[in-house]
Amino acid sequence: MTRKDHTGGEATRSGGRRRPRRVAWLASTALLALSFAGLVSAAPRAGASNARAVRPAPITPSDLSLTTPTGGRHGFRHGAVPRIESRRGPLRRFVSPRSATPSGISKELTYGGGLTADGLVGAGVTTGPPRVYLVFVGSQWGAEGTNGAGLVTFTGDRDGEAVALQTLYGGLGTDGELWSGTATQYCDGVAVGATSCSSGAESVPYPTGDALAGVWYDNSATATALTGSGATGHQLALEAEAAATHFGNPGQAANRDAQYVLASPTGTNPDGWSDPITGYCAYHDDTHDPAIDGGGPAAGPVLAFTNLPYVPDAGAACGAGSVNNPGVLDGATEAASHEYAETLTDQFPESSRPGGWSDAAGQEIGDLCAFISAPAPGAAYDLVLASGTVAVQGLWSNQANGGAGGCVQTAPVDHFIPTITSIFPVTAAVGQGVTIAGTNLSGVIHVAFHGVAAGVSSDGPFAVVASVPPGASNGSVTVTTPSGTATSAQAFTVAAPTITKFTAGAVGQGVVITGTNLSGATGVAFSGVPALVFADSISSVVAIVPAGTSPGPITVQTPGGTAASAKSFAPVPVVTSITPASGGVGALVTVSGSGLAGARKVLINGRKAAMVSDSPSAVVVTVPKRGTSGPVTVVTPGGRASGPVAFVVT
Repeated sequence: MTRKDHTGGEATRSGGRRRPRRVAWLASTALLALSFAGLVSAAPRAGASNARAVRPAPITPSDLSLTTPTGGRHGFRHGAVPRIESRRGPLRRFVSPRSATPSGISKELTYGGGLTADGLVGAGVTTGPPRVYLVFVGSQWGAEGTNGAGLVTFTGDRDGEAVALQTLYGGLGTDGELWSGTATQYCDGVAVGATSCSSGAESVPYPTGDALAGVWYDNSATATALTGSGATGHQLALEAEAAATHFGNPGQAANRDAQYVLASPTGTNPDGWSDPITGYCAYHDDTHDPAIDGGGPAAGPVLAFTNLPYVPDAGAACGAGSVNNPGVLDGATEAASHEYAETLTDQFPESSRPGGWSDAAGQEIGDLCAFISAPAPGAAYDLVLASGTVAVQGLWSNQANGGAGGCVQTAPVDHFIPTITSIFPVTAAVGQGVTIAGTNLSGVIHVAFHGVAAGVSSDGPFAVVASVPPGASNGSVTVTTPSGTATSAQAFTVAAPTITKFTAGAVGQGVVITGTNLSGATGVAFSGVPALVFADSISSVVAIVPAGTSPGPITVQTPGGTAASAKSFAPVPVVTSITPASGGVGALVTVSGSGLAGARKVLINGRKAAMVSDSPSAVVVTVPKRGTSGPVTVVTPGGRASGPVAFVVT
């Protein structure tokens, strides 16, 4: 794809240490005062075992705090969902907090220029069909099975998180859901600092119901060991690289629009997620982030990955019960939706200021809207998909509230409909490249020439290069992207073939037919007799001379029409037998073989014999007067041939 190259200091990777980006995300005391109320502690009042039970005082906002996931040199935890903590003990239930954006503070997301490094150019968002690879890490998940819906299950999955995650990722883009619409307003290819996208930019596409590209249970000894010991950021990056290898995604191009979700089993502590100060519910990063702890970046292509602990273990601290009752999986799918959306809109977030879309404090599309509950705008809710129903969180929309921005549950798909303005060349042969120019053409899914699918060699916002497919015919060209289908106003014409020359050959031999626009040949005939096409290219066709060929033109049929040779082709004659082998003057002699039609003369030991009849496979002559014993020779427009034995004149 063609992308604008943003190489400013904020958009490119740096080899030096980067200042950790603090995720401010509802973390201030003032915002907490606006956001939380009524979380209840179950601790009983001390003493008075014989006294009437006293209802504990409700937890107030001053009792609450959010962890700081990026603290302590953990700046690589991008878009981390913090835990809700209470100084009065573990949270027993989630009480609908109301989050709001403080008045007078702009929270608009702006574009950071994308990442230009390691083969990526200006890569800030996912621009092709989203592909999620779900990895269950470590044998602690237990025995693998399959449920009635064909989803992977595990005996060690206490709360059924595996099925919930597959339901979420496998159903996005189905049943007309518009939760996915919010992310489509963000793009690559605009100026750094932009707050909106325009026609020609490469926008995040709406998923087409197949976002879940693969599921892998990595129960290897290595994965089990790192899960059991508490994987570091570096080890998680290595696991993502291993997953790319497992799924057959080598190289950067295969991973441009992929994200790897690393799900850890219950009872484990990946990258210190349960820490009361710097703990979290999930985060996303890329494998080349220089800030990754425990060993630094991982070798291999730059991969987007999510670290997803077993979120139900955290209970209400990570959102359990925020939508449903008891809602043990609410927090898990909300955290997964949070990181999925943030990967779409900030896919490779390793730069000190994210290269995708974030606000001035580095907060992303999900950070600004976590832990919001009804009836507040953008509250977490149950999203109905063809695969099932799961809880998701709201997302930040720059377009909400008349452009002032806000958290929303859904948004219209921000379609940048593709258009075709020209085709060049407008006439071409099968196999030739055609440049289709227009707007909003990146992320192409399908190109067709008059309904026949074509191979695509490159695409970008303003042009697609496709090859004229075999079987194409004259008509319009269509380009389909995730946002729609464009049809050319110009009619494309398959170039007509021509024949300029051909080589000689006998029946059963290959003949090279040279000309123009011969690729995609659908038929070759010698004097009307169909021939087997052995190979074809733009300038030549190789066909086998068929039995029964007589002198006449060669024709080649392609999607562009039929070409006939100006000169006649006559096969090289071959004599295989003479019957009888001897005879007197005037006796009939049959000369058999191939390519004998149109014989000009037959000689018996140099003396011309009178011809009675001829066909492609035989010539009948009479033994001439004063004929003598010797070879029998047949002369045709294709050459001359002699029999295998001499004829004896008696």
